[in-house]
Amino acid sequence: MREEKRGISYRDAGVDIDAADRMVGRMSEVLKETWTEGVGTDFGGFAAAFSPPWKEYRDPRLLACTDGVGTKLRLLAEAGMYREAGRDCAGMVINDLITAGARPLFFLDYIAAARLEEEAVLGIVEGLAAACKEAGCALIGGETAEMPGYYAPGDYEVVGFAVGMAEGAPGTRRPPEAGDVLVGIPSTGPHSNGFSLVRRILEAQKWSLADSPEGLEGSLAEHLLRATPIYADVVLPSLEDGSAVAAAHITGGGIPGNLPRALPEHLEAEVDWDSWPRPPVFEWLTAAGPVTEEEMRRTFNLGVGMVLVVPPSSVEAVLERTRGRGRPGWVMGAVRAKETGA
Repeated sequence: MREEKRGISYRDAGVDIDAADRMVGRMSEVLKETWTEGVGTDFGGFAAAFSPPWKEYRDPRLLACTDGVGTKLRLLAEAGMYREAGRDCAGMVINDLITAGARPLFFLDYIAAARLEEEAVLGIVEGLAAACKEAGCALIGGETAEMPGYYAPGDYEVVGFAVGMAEGAPGTRRPPEAGDVLVGIPSTGPHSNGFSLVRRILEAQKWSLADSPEGLEGSLAEHLLRATPIYADVVLPSLEDGSAVAAAHITGGGIPGNLPRALPEHLEAEVDWDSWPRPPVFEWLTAAGPVTEEEMRRTFNLGVGMVLVVPPSSVEAVLERTRGRGRPGWVMGAVRAKETGA
């Protein structure tokens, strides 16, 4: 009798469907903890349903954002800080969304790797869920992809997509004007931008994440890899009550690359670069590179995670709100009319 040869399986090719199914089952419990009233689906379908609160708005607008964690993921994976990766992803997306005054409704994620380690993926999802709950946003689904031969072993990709709702009726908010004040809200570190440069510095200078350079209390991992916070508790109420008229999330491009996006073309920001204490990790990066001041400004947030554009009469109220949320802010400049050529 001819012996039948065992056929090759998907597991032989590097993808374990059974392990993925077990992981998805555990993930579903984490996601459901974030679900809000608008979620209209169970976990595991081909598409997730959500019913926006249309009646709460006179002229509702849906807004959408997407972003990822970038090359910081390499360092987070090296340090085993997967929850921080999830929080970073949610923070980068949700903080963009709220600058438009949009209340986050729901979030979807995409997680890919050569091989999906169950505890690593669950850590990412737990970080995403914690950040979404903080923002009142439902984490309603996503995709996990195991792609051997495409990603290098140990590499992860984490991307997020969110939809929010804002009032679009005319006159909802007045536009920024010359004389408005810039209020900075602190970052927790570099967040998720500039890490190709960070990694270049670490490699060139032979630093490891466990090292504690002079001038820094704690390891480089503690300073470089802190997760991106969610600023919804300060930004949304300030935009909704009119105590702020615009907001800028300081991400890639730093303050020079992001603050102008919150202003009309005829206005510009006058920033006092000495008005806030720069966190020590940025001073370390400047010296360790070395990196010029111009390059630092256009690569990193330098300690400013969000900027609010505030009418002069509302400055104290906004600063009181930032202090009350544990994020003491500061006046860092003003808005002025652009100078026209002769």
